[in-house]
Amino acid sequence: MTETRDDLTTQQIISLLTEELHDLDPVERKAKTVELLAVFGRAKAASLAPEERPESPETPPGPLLICDWAEDLGLDGSTQQLGIEVAPGPTKVSKTAAATGHSLVSSGHVGADILHVPAGSGFAPHTHPGDHLLFVLAGSGTISVAGEIVPTRPGQVYMVEGAVTHAVGAVTDHMILAVGAPHRRLDSPDRQELTAYAALLGDLGEITCRICDIRGSSGEELAAKGCTHSPHRFGG
Repeated sequence: MTETRDDLTTQQIISLLTEELHDLDPVERKAKTVELLAVFGRAKAASLAPEERPESPETPPGPLLICDWAEDLGLDGSTQQLGIEVAPGPTKVSKTAAATGHSLVSSGHVGADILHVPAGSGFAPHTHPGDHLLFVLAGSGTISVAGEIVPTRPGQVYMVEGAVTHAVGAVTDHMILAVGAPHRRLDSPDRQELTAYAALLGDLGEITCRICDIRGSSGEELAAKGCTHSPHRFGG
């Protein structure tokens, strides 16, 4: 084991950590790296004033992360019933006008959050690091990508590559379980990067709403034709 001292420089610490990780097998190296990233994140948060600290997951870091995200309402015949509160969360999602949520679990690499999106609001066209699985828990919504605005409903799960511009909307009050890797805090400015609306258009430079069956070359054109689902309204 490498000896440590209290007066090491940052570069010396990095070199020591690199040496220690190099000697581990790949599985253990990955696990230790995740632990270190989690420790660094907690240390950074602890250095902030209490009112500036980001929301913490409901469960503390450890070998097992487990929490409740829905109420168990029992079985109705052979159908499992779950109770999900449709209500805003305590943390505003960065770069959105009205989306909120709360963090469930996070290893520092992969994590899950519950999101609430009010009716008529949403996530403007954006990309983000890594990929997200989005499980629709309550309310009807939309996912806009590659020239289409597609309806979503409870019981569905969908994924769009993080590097592909997309937008998420709420037709009614909308609850989503989002699982992402790498995981970013809800209030982190790098959770998503806003992009131009034009990046949503298809190969022919148009976008079609599959709910209204209306086509246009911009969000404004869709709205002028009577479509109420275009994500150009969402802002950030």
